[in-house]
Amino acid sequence: MAINEDIKNAIRSLADKHEEVYSIVCIVDDVDIAGKTCNCSPINGDAKLLNVRLMADVTKIGIFVTPSVNSQVMVTMINKYTGYVSMFSELDEIQLNGLDKDGLVIVADLVTKLNNLENLINTHLIAYNLHTHAGVTVGMGVTGITTPDTQTLTPTIQADLENTTVKHGTG
Repeated sequence: MAINEDIKNAIRSLADKHEEVYSIVCIVDDVDIAGKTCNCSPINGDAKLLNVRLMADVTKIGIFVTPSVNSQVMVTMINKYTGYVSMFSELDEIQLNGLDKDGLVIVADLVTKLNNLENLINTHLIAYNLHTHAGVTVGMGVTGITTPDTQTLTPTIQADLENTTVKHGTG
C-alpha cells in the first residue's frame, strides 16, 4: 500500500503547481491585428505585458475583439508568462467568425428605410386604385385626370445600414 500512496503523492505534487489566477489592470500600448495580441502596461507600474492574447486560440477565427490603443483592459494571467484580455473599456472592432459577411445591420436605420418604402408603395397603390383615364368612352369607363406621382426612391447603399464596428462571418 505504501507504493500506491507514494504514486498518489507524486501525481498530486506534479499536478499541483500552486499557480494562482489573477488579473492586472493595464493600458493598451499597441495591437497586433495579424497576431491577435496586444502589448499592455500595467497601471501599477509593473513591467509591460507582451503578446497578450485577444482570443483563446489566436490561430482560429471565433470572436476577435480589438481594444482601442490607450484604453484600459483587464489582463488575466494564464501562467507566469501568458495572459489574455478578459475585459475591455473601449473597442475598435469586434469580429464574429471572420469578415466575409461584412458589417451588421443598424436595425433602427433599416426599419426607417423599410417604412419609407412601404409608405411610398402604399401611396402608389392608392393612386393606382383611384386613377381614371381621360377621354375613355368604351364600356362603363369613367373619365378624369390622374396627377402623375413624381416621387423617386433613393437607392439604399450598404453604408446607410452598416455598423462597421461589429463584423461577422460564417467562420
